[in-house]
Amino acid sequence: MKKRPPYNQNAQIRGAIRRQFSRSPVVREVLMKVRREVPKYNKDGSRAKKDAVQYCCGVCGQWTKSTAVSVDHISPVIAVETGFVDWNQFVERLFCGPENLQVICDPCHNTKTQAERIARLTKQYHEELDSLETAAKQGVVPTDWKKNLAKYVAKKKTQGLESVVERAKGLKIFIEKELYGRR
Repeated sequence: MKKRPPYNQNAQIRGAIRRQFSRSPVVREVLMKVRREVPKYNKDGSRAKKDAVQYCCGVCGQWTKSTAVSVDHISPVIAVETGFVDWNQFVERLFCGPENLQVICDPCHNTKTQAERIARLTKQYHEELDSLETAAKQGVVPTDWKKNLAKYVAKKKTQGLESVVERAKGLKIFIEKELYGRR
């Protein structure tokens, strides 16, 4: 049997709020602005009763079927610079006006979301490495420093985190050389 991750209450709340947003009139308004109907045909060549609906991606400009588009926030709901602050800010940024929303195809949405995720992780990891580096320069490192640095080095396959991996490798060498006299 597949092992389940532990229950995460915040993720459940975030998902429920996002589902409510996806049903809001603002989302429908944004979708209707870039919607078109194209003729749909049956296998025998006769015209189908309902036309197919397509939406124009706000990033690449391609017309995409309705099942492969999302309504995306132009400026992210969880800011890259500050991360999650509190639920009030989350709801305020989520339920914004149509000027901060765009219809985007799934490939463009995945690329944009991945870039935001990598930017958030890079910021977080560099802050964690800053504190470890400060401790190392003061000669006080936690006992699990090797395990902590191994976590960052293991990210070498994640595209976009190369600077974090290189910094973790350099910090490991520094700690071993300066504090433990290893070469």
